[in-house]
Order: sequence, then structure tokens, then C-alpha cells
Amino acid sequence: MREHDRATIHEAMEQQTISVAKAGLVTTLNTRTIVFGATNPKGHYDPDQPLSVNTALSGPLLSRFDIVLVLLDTKNPEWDAVVSSHILSEAEYENSKQDEDLANIWPLSILRWYIGYVKKHFKPVLTKEAEKVMSSYYQLQRRSATHNAARTTVRMLESLIRLAQAHARLMFRNEVTRLDAIAAILCIESSMTISAIIDSIGNALHSNFTENPDQECILANTLLTL
Repeated sequence: MREHDRATIHEAMEQQTISVAKAGLVTTLNTRTIVFGATNPKGHYDPDQPLSVNTALSGPLLSRFDIVLVLLDTKNPEWDAVVSSHILSEAEYENSKQDEDLANIWPLSILRWYIGYVKKHFKPVLTKEAEKVMSSYYQLQRRSATHNAARTTVRMLESLIRLAQAHARLMFRNEVTRLDAIAAILCIESSMTISAIIDSIGNALHSNFTENPDQECILANTLLTL
């Protein structure tokens, strides 16, 4: 990444503005929007090195993203079987079971309407229980001897708040509950770190949705209160 591009991203994600000087026009535009970024490692990915070294992106820049997922194409027989089965099933045009499963999924138009509605009408506020859970997790990460210094900054706490509020919106409520806080922590746990909660090898590509989310929520809550 060129130094100019890196500086531009810093401005867009820190000040939420971007400066334009082109064709005699000098102005500043607002950039209050969601930012997605994708990058490849410089050569072969080395799990023993920090993400900032593998991607040649500085820690301060990486810390401005709420979630950073590492997708490694490792040799995993179970995952390979899942991928091959999915690709082969896509080739079967007359699959009654697939049609039955799709009938239980919201159409894309309804999903877009729902997301637009909750973003417009819901402004969740933090409850005391949610604040306690997120504060405890943040302090635990700060005390950890193996924490990622580029990640465990005040920006992590801000990311937790944004993710918890987003989860509360999806759940159609105006209060951020303990469940929303735990959901945000699970997202952070899968981000940039080797997580024992999400995946033992720290590879988000091989992570799955849990079959019993309520039980996982209870377990995570128990661990956070210990």
C-alpha cells in the first residue's frame, strides 16, 4: 500500500472526512459510512508473525477496523468436505431439499427492508448489565500478558459498543442487553486473535455458527463473571 493511500484511509476512518484537491476543486467530504477492506499477505502467511507484519499494515490502522478476520486456506479434511459438498449441491438444479430450505429463508428484498427499518427506527442505549460485561472484558484484555497491543486500545471498547448496538438493532430492541454485549465480544474474539471461543486455530474461515447459541451465551457469561 502506498503511503498516500494509507494516509487517506487514516483520515477517512479517524476524522470521518476525506480531502479532495483535483481539477481546481479543493474541498472536504464526509465519509460517515461502513468501510470494508480486503488484503492479501505479502507472500506466504506466517501464523507466528503479527497480522500487521503479514499484511504490511500498521497497528494503528488495523485498530480502526471493528472486526478483522483472518481467512487461511489450510488443509482441513472436514472443511474441504463441506466446501466440495456445497459446490456439488449447487450444480443440482432439481434438488427438492434445497428448495425446501430456501422456502424458509427471507427473500433479499425483505432482508433489505428489515435492515433499513431497524437502522432508521432503533437507537439502542446501553444497559448497566451490558456496560459491566463489556467493561470487564476490556479490562481483562488490558491485563492479559498475551494481548495484542495494537488491538487492546480504547478503540476496542468503542468497537464493542458499536457491535453491541448493531446486534440490538437486529434483535429489534432499543436497549443493549447482556446478550448483545456477549455477541459483540464473540465477534471481537474471532477478530485478529487466536480464539478459544470461536476456533482453536484462529482461522475465521473454518468457524461455524453454533448449534445452541443460548447455551454458548450462558457459558460465555459465566466465563466473563468469573
